[in-house]
Amino acid sequence: MRAAPARSRGALPPAGFTLVEMVVALTILGILAGITIPTVQNIEREREARAPVSELARLARNVRGRAMREQQPYQIAFDARGFHAARFYNPYGKSEEFDQLVQEIAVIEQQQEIIEASKARGMDQTEGIVPTAQQRADEALREGLRYHESFELPDGVRYSLLFWGETDWIDMTSSGEFRRWVFQPSGMCQPLKIRVEAENSFFEVDFHPLTGDVKSEKSWVE
Repeated sequence: MRAAPARSRGALPPAGFTLVEMVVALTILGILAGITIPTVQNIEREREARAPVSELARLARNVRGRAMREQQPYQIAFDARGFHAARFYNPYGKSEEFDQLVQEIAVIEQQQEIIEASKARGMDQTEGIVPTAQQRADEALREGLRYHESFELPDGVRYSLLFWGETDWIDMTSSGEFRRWVFQPSGMCQPLKIRVEAENSFFEVDFHPLTGDVKSEKSWVE
């Protein structure tokens, strides 16, 4: 029986980790985890604090785009609850107009469901007919009247507004004020600044009157 050949002098030992190497690797992983977890928490905390500003910027882009496409004015209204986006058609209304709008949209949707169900049961006489420009415009008008979005402020968050030409900030959370930010068919809007404050965060954002986009921002989040 042949004996196994002896290992030649100078050959490397089998690959593997020593106890010291494993301890060093685990220590490095622990340090990286300790850095990463607080960073992720900070990002999530800032995202939550920024939510009212981000939502207002999104609504501004939405209503501005609708105003330009449909050549109809749109608005974002502000009250103690938060922000409301809709077609601008009632310059003398207050907060209750949006509650009424929600009810009217629900009725319109119910009526539309009845119409669609009737078409499904019978033959749709309009099927295959290309709508005219006026019919498309009328449908866009109806669609605009059905549009409504709201954002309610989280608990503990308060906000103030400063419109162009005004010198004092309006505390919208506690003053009971109701204000409108109107977007014209040209895409222009009134210059507006908003402050959003909470216990551990502060945002002051200036919106551009030509584009409705954020022009500048000052903020901090703890």
